[in-house]
Amino acid sequence: MLNELTVSGRKLELGSISYMEEDAFISLVLDAQGKVSYANPGYYALTGYDRDDVLDAPLFQPGEEHYTSSLLAGLKVSRLTGEKWQGEVFLRKKNNEPLWLDVTLLPRCDERGDVFAFILVCFDITHHVTIRERLHYRAHNDALTRTLNRQGYYIRSRKKFRAAQASGAETVVAILDLDNFKTINDELGHAAGDEVLRHFISRVKQCISNTTLLGRLGGDEFALTFIDGTDEHDAGLLLQRIIEQTRLPMYLQTIGHQVALSVSIGVATWPRHGTNFASVLKAADTALYKVKALGGDDFINYQIVSTADSHSIVGSV
Repeated sequence: MLNELTVSGRKLELGSISYMEEDAFISLVLDAQGKVSYANPGYYALTGYDRDDVLDAPLFQPGEEHYTSSLLAGLKVSRLTGEKWQGEVFLRKKNNEPLWLDVTLLPRCDERGDVFAFILVCFDITHHVTIRERLHYRAHNDALTRTLNRQGYYIRSRKKFRAAQASGAETVVAILDLDNFKTINDELGHAAGDEVLRHFISRVKQCISNTTLLGRLGGDEFALTFIDGTDEHDAGLLLQRIIEQTRLPMYLQTIGHQVALSVSIGVATWPRHGTNFASVLKAADTALYKVKALGGDDFINYQIVSTADSHSIVGSV
């Protein structure tokens, strides 16, 4: 059994930690600078590294701080307080496979009370984290169109709105609804309807940036939140492009011929049309009803025209 180590010139007693060499645990000892002084056989077996790769080297390489920020924070807190820390840490195996560890960090102090070593006792939780991430993805994404679902879109949009409110950046929301989609579904079948939705979303994604939030609210209704500094004018240009791309003939393999499609879009902007995400989304929905009433295949911006008629809108294409 491993009883003691010399770390940073000081003896580290390990006799009370009887599980350091048990294969069920991944155990490491770091010096005060975060370099590895000891790793148990379980660590080498799990990660594929050998002693020359690990000993006297940092546990993680420069540039990986965004993966290991939780452990870096834990080391800092334990160094200052002398208290243990527990959390989940992401590392990579030697073959670059992901590795998630549940880590308990135990600081060790010298006679002056200064932390000179850290004992890390870890469990491999990669499988559990993978399952958790899959469940989270399914809970927040739409399987058919591979966009955010209503819940995922709402959650992420609210977060972006809070950030926009802090910075004062204008934020545009648009609701998109396909015209006569019910007719396509009823006459051509649900398989054809699903193919229409996939094609439509593919065209939408070609028109927007990767930072724009895109979610399916339900049925053939989708929503966009522009969070990359896109103002109302720039958003209008992008939405016009979506309208034009939607008008192009769409070939459906399920029925073997083309269909014609168009989309109606309602638009609203923070802070002009609402104080938060919910009120701006409601304003965009009101604008959508207006463009639908005018025949569709277009977009309309929500605008308050007077304090006496705070829910009135006018078109501005």
